Amino acid sequence: MSELSLLSAGELAERYRSKQLSPVELVKATLASIDALNPSLNAFRVVDHEAAMAAARESEKRWLKGEPLSEADGVPFGVKDLLLARGHTTRFGSRARLPDQDTTVDAPAVARLRESGAVFLGKTTTSEFGWKGTCDSPLTGITRNPWNTSLTPGGSSGGAAAAAAAGMGVFQIGTDGGGSVRIPASFTGVFGMKATFGRVPAWPAGPMMTLSNVGVITRTVDDGARMLNIVSQPDPRDWHALPPSDLDFLSNAGEQLTGKKFGLFLGDARTAIDGEVERAVRGLARLIEDAGGVVEEVCLPLDDALDIFVKHWYAGAQHLVSQLPQDRRGLVDKGLADAAHSGAQLSIDAYYGATFARQRFGEKLQALTQRYDALITPTLPIVAFEVGREWPEGRDYQSWFEWACFLYPFNLSRQPAASVPIGLSTEGLPIGAQIIGSLYKDAYVIAIARAIEQLVPQVSPSIRTDTAKQTSYAD
Repeated sequence: MSELSLLSAGELAERYRSKQLSPVELVKATLASIDALNPSLNAFRVVDHEAAMAAARESEKRWLKGEPLSEADGVPFGVKDLLLARGHTTRFGSRARLPDQDTTVDAPAVARLRESGAVFLGKTTTSEFGWKGTCDSPLTGITRNPWNTSLTPGGSSGGAAAAAAAGMGVFQIGTDGGGSVRIPASFTGVFGMKATFGRVPAWPAGPMMTLSNVGVITRTVDDGARMLNIVSQPDPRDWHALPPSDLDFLSNAGEQLTGKKFGLFLGDARTAIDGEVERAVRGLARLIEDAGGVVEEVCLPLDDALDIFVKHWYAGAQHLVSQLPQDRRGLVDKGLADAAHSGAQLSIDAYYGATFARQRFGEKLQALTQRYDALITPTLPIVAFEVGREWPEGRDYQSWFEWACFLYPFNLSRQPAASVPIGLSTEGLPIGAQIIGSLYKDAYVIAIARAIEQLVPQVSPSIRTDTAKQTSYAD
């Protein structure tokens, strides 16, 4: 990894302004990192060297004139290959999806970043249509974890998280329908957040509709806040979007933990966690108490959460697959095809009942959350496991939903939730904690995540490019 490509967006702005560094130098270094690391990590499906360098040269001109478009001018970013980015097809990790589509428009988050002067690098890898919690697909093959390339970075925004961890782009746009930003953030030791549903405009709508969020993945919490300031700006194409806001997600930079009250949930019979993960989260709780916060254990009302979630998820999968050309449906990932088949068996009464159950579930979670400044859970009950699997070998899981048990409940409830790294396992693998806030308290979740980040020493992966070769399939 190039040292330049590991600089934060804030550091870049300072160096650009003082003319210690040029966006051209920075983007060259980032592209060099991608060229060196992507053959092993497989984090990018496509990289647009020519367009990135052209954008970097334009950014350089603006900084030299003292007229940057924003503090993010010249900051490189990647886009998960579920979102539109002009000049490139969106392949959704699928061989079934036909590539003939409109390539002249950007999704809202992509448009806002370009308008800020940020430099588009390319499209990052995803599981097919983002349907599962790991990051391999029939189109691009296996994406690997920078901490250990025999392990998964998680998914479905695994390419984005691997790229962030490895210095292959400061800002990374992901999506999160059941944890797909927070899973890989935890597995790769970076910050990942889905804000309150509707905070970040999304268009076209995700296949899982109101479960689906566009999220941010960055190496630091401050960079996540900077990115959210940009991508949360309004876009009239999303009729689910929240009203325009003058929120500044960096405004609570000095927030302290003193006097704050936190609800700590460490799981139950449905959410049993590994001992090392529990110790790390309990260790965080002690650090919070040492900093003057109050932590008390709570029980989350998750009894029917999985049933509600899978009915929404399977219905979305069925609708998604039904939109594919009949003669190409046989090309989809078997797990996605099975999910679609399950969705086809749902009656309209069962689905409609799940929507009402979701509302009641969200009301209960929101009421509980309002008793605390924030809730804290492990992001995941496990650390990263072997690539090519949907759950660790020797575990009793039947689906990825079961080890994403702390995450999808907050897609159902629409609440803001972020994963922040809190340490390493004895094998040197990242562990994350999830911070959850009340609806619309996105800035407060970021402030708490920043305060936690400052309590815990942050480390970066040491990537060996000789330990794995990219596994890919024909496009």
